[in-house]
Amino acid sequence: MSSALKPSLPPIDNETLALRKAWHAVATVEEVGDGPFQVWLLGEPWALVRLDGELRAFVDRCPHRLAPLSVGRLCEGELQCGYHGWTFAADGRCTSMPPIGAADHLPKRADLTPAWGVTEAYGFVWLAPEEALAPLPAFPEWGSEGFDCIPTTFMRTAVSAGQLVDNFLDASHFPYVHEGTFGDPKAAEVHDDGIVREGWEVRTVFSTWYRNYDDPLVATGEHEAVQPQVLTKQGNAGLTVYLRLYMPVTGKTMAILFCCSPEKNGSTHIFKLVARNDSFASEEMIAKTIVDEDLILVEDLRVLEAYTEMVLHLDLRAEVHTKADRLSVAWRRLMADMVGLAGEQAATELPEVGVADPAVTA
Repeated sequence: MSSALKPSLPPIDNETLALRKAWHAVATVEEVGDGPFQVWLLGEPWALVRLDGELRAFVDRCPHRLAPLSVGRLCEGELQCGYHGWTFAADGRCTSMPPIGAADHLPKRADLTPAWGVTEAYGFVWLAPEEALAPLPAFPEWGSEGFDCIPTTFMRTAVSAGQLVDNFLDASHFPYVHEGTFGDPKAAEVHDDGIVREGWEVRTVFSTWYRNYDDPLVATGEHEAVQPQVLTKQGNAGLTVYLRLYMPVTGKTMAILFCCSPEKNGSTHIFKLVARNDSFASEEMIAKTIVDEDLILVEDLRVLEAYTEMVLHLDLRAEVHTKADRLSVAWRRLMADMVGLAGEQAATELPEVGVADPAVTA
């Protein structure tokens, strides 16, 4: 697998087909409830539903008249289309067509199109339309002893998911974009410990500075507000970013998982989770965390939403890069490999010219 960026590769947006080979957070577990629930992913609607006690995901179209399955209902343990009453088993197989009565043969084309994978983690429903190249992102602090698990306010934006990931992997914008929160001029020069790529994952550790007003000893004057920070950033073949912030002065850790769900062009749903071991289950501190992290995200969006193009370039010649951008460049190379691989596989799956899909009737 070559990591060279091919000039022929187009920019990626929220409907790039190669992104079907990744896990995406698409909803909270609570949103799914008992009935079918619609989500959008990569420009396509999906219906989430629990059948036989298992979470299932199908393209949100009944094969009959393409009505959304998400306006249907559960009927005796199966999913029933709300338009003409067709029913479907947990594996997507069509089990009945009430308008025509009993049928000796139900055609394969009447079956639903399932996702390759659907699962639950960190309070989210994750969906992979096709076999995912990388596993679900690890978030070891979530649920670990001593860590408070804090969902922030989930937001939607017109910024593409790829641009958001590129931003969250970057460390050189802190003094400028986040001047009003944690950024400080001392963080202007960026140093990393080397870029590591393993399979479909890239990561590095930055040594930088952080304005730490969460440290109670700052208010007393015992600690300086601007403190050193050891910052781990990790991306994969997908649109999630894991961050781990370790503060040597206090010995405390805060970890963040950014899940950028590419609903369609013009709409990305941002799910941001925080786990920290310095809030001590304090309701006041947890509430402050949500306010602060929401503000930090709004600072990012103020810049990103001003872009005229909501795409991420994979051709490195489209932009100027420096050594401070090494992690972002490594992730773009990884995504270029992902897009290239998807293109190669698609070329081998093209149907023979002149072979028609026969009409099938029940």
